[in-house]
Amino acid sequence: MDIDINEIIKPVSGYISRPSHEPILEPYNYLAEIPGNNQNVRTKFINAFNELYYKIDNRSLLDAIGEIISIFHNSSLLIDDIEDSSLYRRGLPAAHTKFGIPLTINCGNLMYFIALQKAQHDLPLKYFTGVADSEEVDKYKFETSQILIDEMLNLHHGQGLDIYWRDYLIKLEKLPDIEDYLQMVKDKTGGLFRLSIKLLTLYSNASLGFDLIPVANLLGIIYQLRDDYLNLVDDKYSAMKGIAGEDLIEGKLSLPILHCLRTSNESNPVYKLLHTYTTSEERKNQPELVEQSIRYMITESKSLEYTLELIHDLETKVKDLILSEAPDSEKSLLFQIINHLCDI
Repeated sequence: MDIDINEIIKPVSGYISRPSHEPILEPYNYLAEIPGNNQNVRTKFINAFNELYYKIDNRSLLDAIGEIISIFHNSSLLIDDIEDSSLYRRGLPAAHTKFGIPLTINCGNLMYFIALQKAQHDLPLKYFTGVADSEEVDKYKFETSQILIDEMLNLHHGQGLDIYWRDYLIKLEKLPDIEDYLQMVKDKTGGLFRLSIKLLTLYSNASLGFDLIPVANLLGIIYQLRDDYLNLVDDKYSAMKGIAGEDLIEGKLSLPILHCLRTSNESNPVYKLLHTYTTSEERKNQPELVEQSIRYMITESKSLEYTLELIHDLETKVKDLILSEAPDSEKSLLFQIINHLCDI
């Protein structure tokens, strides 16, 4: 035969890295090249936490942690846009509308595992810059993998609940509580913040004596509530998404929508929009009702006001937590980022 079957079937050790320009990675590369509207806030948080707490001076190690977080984030967006039937991401067509749903799903999942492999291999390699004991290196590889697996489980559990509440809204025996929603957000959006903190903790020689996970959880919740708020009222956000009131059209139980449904009777326009028109396409064809729903949440149920107040309450909470362990941190990069996020 003309084919070299022996070359194809020969044993190999592990996954062989392929060129990053492979066609199967095009959905990821396309998304990664689109500038984000939050200017890579997760990388900024890594640098801010390192400045205030961890004092890691190995720039190569910090950059590697940032790259891994970025891969996980962008990969999750590929899948998220499919699950939400979003047509736009960052003001441009969503990846699956250009490359198809099957290839985009596979690409997102592949990049999850590439990020896991990079973390397991690259981080210990950059941390142990000299000759290192193999058992110690293996320990760090295992702990790194466990951190990533735990947070991917949290992320998918939170995302699953978000989808379930959206898709089974009419069949739900009762609406989730606000606490249920915040727990879901902590799992879903807080995951990459916790991942950053856990990796910094593992690869830092600093002995903090306190746990920063509550800070990471609060930042994840604030980040999502900010997104919930802007999704309904911000013109720039609507332009990036290609549609006004995207969460309403999608049928998502964001915090203001959930608050409105929990505090208002069934005659309100939000209830009508979500229960009478049961698909995104149907709701998209009701622009006046979408506008009425947003206006109702502003003037009647005060759900957007409630969301904004909660954001500022949590801003105070997270700043108090930071100040309790770092009293001179008010002028830190971390405070600057929090101020920017909460300045709505």
